[in-house]
Amino acid sequence: MNRIATLFSFERSLDAMNERRAALTQAQLQMSTGKRVNAPSDDPLGAAQAERTRSQIARIATERRMIDFARTMLGQADNAMASAGETLQVAREGLVAAGNGTLSAADRALIAQKLRASRDELLTIANRRDGAGGYVFGGQGSTRAPFTDTGALAWLPNAGEQATGADVSFTTSQDGRALFMDLEAGGSAQSIFQTLDDAIALLEDPGASTAALGTGIARALDGVDGSLERLLVTRTRAGEQLRAIDARDRLLEGGEIEASGRLSDLVDVDYASVVTRFQQNQTALEAAMATYAKVARLSLFDYL
Repeated sequence: MNRIATLFSFERSLDAMNERRAALTQAQLQMSTGKRVNAPSDDPLGAAQAERTRSQIARIATERRMIDFARTMLGQADNAMASAGETLQVAREGLVAAGNGTLSAADRALIAQKLRASRDELLTIANRRDGAGGYVFGGQGSTRAPFTDTGALAWLPNAGEQATGADVSFTTSQDGRALFMDLEAGGSAQSIFQTLDDAIALLEDPGASTAALGTGIARALDGVDGSLERLLVTRTRAGEQLRAIDARDRLLEGGEIEASGRLSDLVDVDYASVVTRFQQNQTALEAAMATYAKVARLSLFDYL
């Protein structure tokens, strides 16, 4: 006849209750946090995979912020270049009108005033801030306006562009030097501002000859047309980058959704399953406690 010691019965009952309490506590934690894995010990492999997935999601989020910044900067640049183009078109129309040989000196002076307004507006556009502490046409970066107009107009920043992005880079600043400086005008290179200044001075000169006017206006038109061409090319490139950003953002968004779903599969709890498990463990704990209570009351006198 097998004999089961009372102490052994007590220990078995206590072990059963402790196991059920631990399982009950774990189920309660999972229900309260909504997470199946709350500590690496819950599922070491799952926790490691979840950490890698979180890192992937963080990298995607960082890249999406970078390209969103680039989208904003390129949008501002496109608007600024559109404004610059409109201003130059107005200046061009004025230059074409100034070529009319029947105009008087007073008429040409009036056109010169309009050209000066266009020139000043163009300089304001060229020095437009980007809202992020820099300038739209700030090249490789500058804490001051890229174009100065004290005496001879000058370009301050380093030529080039800034860019952002992880796997793919997108432009965040435009090279103002390439857009507004060193333009071909009548066989020589100068800034569009100097080109307009020369045209204004010529039109304001009442003694300018017909030949000088013809040559000067033609030279100014060459410079304006060259600047318009550069603006068109750069705007086209900005538009292509904006389309590329949208495509890249859609790709990253899909990757983020996929990674988030994978992370949910790894760590999120199945509420229906955990509630069922909680109820089962609660019932088992109550049964273990009842069994322990019966065993605890047993004594030798129960068998006499």
